[in-house]
Amino acid sequence: MQRLIYSLLFAASASVITAGQESPRITRIEFSPASDADGAIVISLVGTGQCAYTIDYGDGKTERRTATLPDRVRHAFAADQEYLVVATPESPCEGVARAKLDIRAITRGIWRVSVEPGPAAATPSVVATLEGRGSCSVQVDFGDGTSQKIEGTLPAKINHTYEKPGTYELRAAAAAPCRGEVTLKLDVH
Repeated sequence: MQRLIYSLLFAASASVITAGQESPRITRIEFSPASDADGAIVISLVGTGQCAYTIDYGDGKTERRTATLPDRVRHAFAADQEYLVVATPESPCEGVARAKLDIRAITRGIWRVSVEPGPAAATPSVVATLEGRGSCSVQVDFGDGTSQKIEGTLPAKINHTYEKPGTYELRAAAAAPCRGEVTLKLDVH
């Protein structure tokens, strides 16, 4: 009988957390746009320790992850709207984190410009596609002394005719609150 009591006491003392040692915990969620053109969002789960958790992106998709916090994940949302992102930990990790994400506020802007030959065969013309997301004002400098301001929803296409063949530097810059500036070197024939 004496041995059984000793074993129980020893097992109980082994599970006690020592002073200064914290339980793993999720504290908050932060968002930032990804640096590439795919429109993904970087979601940072802030906290301490190693946690297994499930993240609900608010768009019908969830993902189970195990990571040492802080943890970062990329996710592309299909629509420009508001989402509620929730991270729910598994024991022994603690602390549910919730945060609202408005895609329109974080990802509006221009990411890339692609150029194709234009429809006019007699003169050097191009069709430039301003790739991005959101309703933006974009100033396009064609590199030949002319520019054009585009207002509206991205992506957007614009036509431009150059006076003569040559090498030009096309520059597109979004005005605040949109983001992005792209420079592209063109050889126009």
